[in-house]
Amino acid sequence: MMTITTDVLVIGAGPTGLTIANLLTRNGVSVRIMDKKSELARESRAIVVHAKTLELLDKLGLADKAIETGEQLGGLQFLTQGKRAGKFSFQDSTGDKRTPYPFALIYGQDQTEHLLLQSLTEVGCQVEWDTELLSLEQTQDGAQAHVRTADGSEETIEAQWIIGADGAHSPVRHALSLGFAGQSYTQTLFVADLDIEWKQEAHQGAMNLTHQEFFLFFPMPQKRRFRLFGSLTPAEADRDTLTLDDVRQILDTKSGLHVTILKDRWISVYHTHQRMAERFRVGRVFLVGDAAHIHSPAGGQGMNTGIGDAYNLAWKLALVIKGQANETLLDSYEAERMPFARAILQGSDWAFQIMTTSNVIVRQFKLILLPQFFRLISLLPLLKQRAFWILSQLWTSYPKSPAVTDASSNKKKLRAGDRAPYGFFETGPDAGKSIFTMLKNQDHHLFIFAGSKPDSTLTDLQGLEEKLRSLLSAYAVPIHLHSVPTANLSLHRSYEADTPSLFLIRPDGHIAYRGQPEDLAKLKLYLNKLFKLSGNPAQATKQEDTTALTDEHTLTAD
Repeated sequence: MMTITTDVLVIGAGPTGLTIANLLTRNGVSVRIMDKKSELARESRAIVVHAKTLELLDKLGLADKAIETGEQLGGLQFLTQGKRAGKFSFQDSTGDKRTPYPFALIYGQDQTEHLLLQSLTEVGCQVEWDTELLSLEQTQDGAQAHVRTADGSEETIEAQWIIGADGAHSPVRHALSLGFAGQSYTQTLFVADLDIEWKQEAHQGAMNLTHQEFFLFFPMPQKRRFRLFGSLTPAEADRDTLTLDDVRQILDTKSGLHVTILKDRWISVYHTHQRMAERFRVGRVFLVGDAAHIHSPAGGQGMNTGIGDAYNLAWKLALVIKGQANETLLDSYEAERMPFARAILQGSDWAFQIMTTSNVIVRQFKLILLPQFFRLISLLPLLKQRAFWILSQLWTSYPKSPAVTDASSNKKKLRAGDRAPYGFFETGPDAGKSIFTMLKNQDHHLFIFAGSKPDSTLTDLQGLEEKLRSLLSAYAVPIHLHSVPTANLSLHRSYEADTPSLFLIRPDGHIAYRGQPEDLAKLKLYLNKLFKLSGNPAQATKQEDTTALTDEHTLTAD
């Protein structure tokens, strides 16, 4: 038995595991990642990457690469019994400009995994395939995983932390004896990747509703190829597999559609579940992705939620391992992601129940009113914006997290814990640049907004910058300082900064702290709660001197 030491052991090399291994490795953390499989998945499986996930992938420099080979989904045509009944747009083309990615991207799980694996390989981290977890134990200072490797030998891997990204049947979750409460749906589905010919607009999907079944088509990047989701009758569900002829017969006899299938690429029958682990963390072991929560396919939320888990946990774990943050920061992972996952489960469950219901009254609603409802959404800009906001996960927020603080006396809609708004600089050296271009690394960023009201702007921006640099330099965590002068009115509107304001943005793009520059003592309290001092005696002395800032009041607005 060999004993290997590493900072983090990631068990599972799907999209979530590969994402967190990328982030940790690029943060200077030693990582081992293993998977029981022999290679990456060859099937496309999950196929929708939403705007929030693209924003996160951009921090790894991967969003543009995905978009180059993906398919931007323009909309979804609603049909009943094969006849057109309405249309819903996935693209936020209203001019709202709340994200650099105002669309849903069709990009298969297999493509996502290859993209992430290539990125991980570039930084020198290799996946250990054919490696199986046998048992797991925790100690006061770490955890041990007993594994069987590809050659049949066994190892004991000692790690400071272990991350279970090993899917719905997670051996890590079982080793922790955690409950996985929820339900299995009685409705059985099939999924097929098909090359087809039919009368359908380019870049458009289609949902066809019948009395008992539903059929959902998504255009894939390859010409004429579509992903088809469909429901099966109880008699059909008894079969473990479907053939191409079976799929043809189902479409010909039940859909009312005129579809010519040219070739099948992948066909699978599967049961859908809705479950969530009772905890996302036990001691030094975390659960992420499908190991922590599984969803119905409604809305394409599963893979996106897992990648969101990875980003939420990775930056926190990296700071703790490098001695830059207190270990209590890790408590916020479960506090933030469990409520979010629960909301996703509830939303996808509601949508799936409507699609597969056997209730006669709900069926009539599904066939008659639902297509018209989505058509109405597409016609009304405010409803369209709201629908895109929800589907894209841009609504993600952690206002009740122990890792965020809203110290501003000016109550606004934008709160600490919210995703930092997107917007552009209008003047100065950064004119024409998005504020997101400053957030692409994995550090914290503190923005000084000078205020947009003529009678309440900062009078000594340079003096404030000097005091903040002195304060921030006392901490081990890297925090970059930026100024947003008053002339950048659109950014001030997006951040609701009519008076001078401070916004500390976390590495995952969320607002960690919101406050006012006249009360830097509150910012100091926030930083002290989560982050460690740099260890430089001179800087520590400067940090202690900032306690006088509250009394000086030299930075108040004019």
